[in-house]
Amino acid sequence: MGYTRTWKLLTALTVGFVAAGGAGVAMAQGGLSANLALSGTIFKVTIGDADGQDFSLFVDRETLGQEGNTEPVSRLRFGTVTASDLCVSAKLPDIPGVGNVSFKLESAGQNSVDGENLVVGARVLQGDLTLSNPQLGVDTSQRNPDAPPNSWGLVSDDIDVQARNIDATSVAANTLTVRNATVTVERGSDNVCGKQ
Repeated sequence: MGYTRTWKLLTALTVGFVAAGGAGVAMAQGGLSANLALSGTIFKVTIGDADGQDFSLFVDRETLGQEGNTEPVSRLRFGTVTASDLCVSAKLPDIPGVGNVSFKLESAGQNSVDGENLVVGARVLQGDLTLSNPQLGVDTSQRNPDAPPNSWGLVSDDIDVQARNIDATSVAANTLTVRNATVTVERGSDNVCGKQ
């Protein structure tokens, strides 16, 4: 019986989390599939190191949750990216019959993640960036077809990122490969990235 409950909980959380954050199989304007609504859950992403090409960032908005609240975000797009030591976590309140839980996906090791046309909606990004041929204040739509016309932003040919913390609203990609993945779901709010 415990196995059944655990499996149902994991299935419900995984489906909910994928809809919230990893639902980028079909791409639409702005980066997310047009028929998927965002849950409104802000989730945490950390990256040991990421090397990306054809990078752009522009200021955009997300409509979150059933209330339809609109929040400003930075929209980060990587044409291609290879990342190491990825962690994604979310605190999910009021799961029926369980209460508050936390979800964590980890992919440890060098070059454990590959993505193509990876798009991240982020309210906060903390870390170190090294950019090749950066241009700030440009109309990002000239380099990124998903950006609205006259979008203020930043573009660069290549980027290296060490992200200590990203408060993300959405993640989408044309393709995303995650190797050596570990998914854990626990009661409470302690199962999060960056906590030992």
